Amino acid sequence: MLAQSISSTGSSFLEAARDQSPVKGFTHNLYKYPARFSPVFARSAIEHFTSPGDTILDPFVGGGTTMVEARLAGRNAFGSDISSLAVFLTRTKTIPLSNADLRIVENWFQSVPNKLNIHRSVESLRTAEFQGYDRNMPWRLRKLCEQFVASVSDLPSHRHQRFARCVLLRCGQWAMDCRKVIPTVAEFREMLSEKCEESIKAMREYRVSLSNREKSLSRATVFRCVQKSATEVSAESFGGVLKTKADLILTSPPYPGVHVLYHRWNVRGRRETPAPFWLANCLDGRGDVHYTLGDRRQEKLKNYFAGIEKAFFNLRGLLADNGLVVQLVAFSSPDWQLDAYLQAMQNAGYREVMPNRVGVDCTERLWRPVPGRRWYSVMRGDIASSYEVVLFHRKS
Repeated sequence: MLAQSISSTGSSFLEAARDQSPVKGFTHNLYKYPARFSPVFARSAIEHFTSPGDTILDPFVGGGTTMVEARLAGRNAFGSDISSLAVFLTRTKTIPLSNADLRIVENWFQSVPNKLNIHRSVESLRTAEFQGYDRNMPWRLRKLCEQFVASVSDLPSHRHQRFARCVLLRCGQWAMDCRKVIPTVAEFREMLSEKCEESIKAMREYRVSLSNREKSLSRATVFRCVQKSATEVSAESFGGVLKTKADLILTSPPYPGVHVLYHRWNVRGRRETPAPFWLANCLDGRGDVHYTLGDRRQEKLKNYFAGIEKAFFNLRGLLADNGLVVQLVAFSSPDWQLDAYLQAMQNAGYREVMPNRVGVDCTERLWRPVPGRRWYSVMRGDIASSYEVVLFHRKS
């Protein structure tokens, strides 16, 4: 009976790991963070390797997929990221808004389109600390975004304002990121209303599902997400609510040698803008090396692998002795980078385990195509970084 159960679990996890369906459901599409986890994969990993009430940690939280799925599965969810934008998005996606909260936002949004007019003047909100954050933004969209942000202060609380800013982020991403043709003012206003409706519906679905799960367990899950590097995060970082060590670390660290813009939008080709940080009211001021553990052009990526080793050595203190680490990693040159990555994990105090040793029907490493690749990746065709591997580790 046990063997049959393990076999069934392993087969379903294998299917989830290979799933190529678009990211969808609940609050996952409130913003399209680069290199997002598949919710299907995250959900399957959480269900197969943990039980309700267990603790899950994602130290490279990104767009918050692990956190959303962990809470929906009745697990305690803790996350951290070096990026303030990632923490903003994760909190927005994971902290539910009540029906009353959503009605406030919905009513506020009804008046917003009338306030967005490129002929209407608005005092610049790009203070000294946000100087240059509008770089390479089309001036019409920049002005509309300024007017929107100016109106956000009319909302009564931070949680309402955060949700509204997230809607603006999603619309701004649609309008500017990886686009050569910028939409008109009318198209932007129409899309803003559409994204508002979609986001409110998604949040309602998430809140109802989370409430039902917590009722079935007769307790609320614990959630915390903090802005901390994986090399520095500790139990104290979560304000004393992390009571037990993590049963599962489920994460996807930056990919070695792979170009991913976590902190910028590409506008009209190769021009980059830090606008998402400004729209989210988050400070940035760092280059891509800060968010990717090192320059992808560095010989042998010494800084990257040193960063991975340092991060996971630090994370040993947050992982239970029998805990499991599950990662998705892609490589620009897997022929040598995979070995270097595994060596860094070994140096940090971990041993790799094959999928069949954790109940997955696979005796070799599990590779899968990277879903939802960006246009600049798709244009390059099928290359090494088109695939990512699922890695399993336990403490040595």
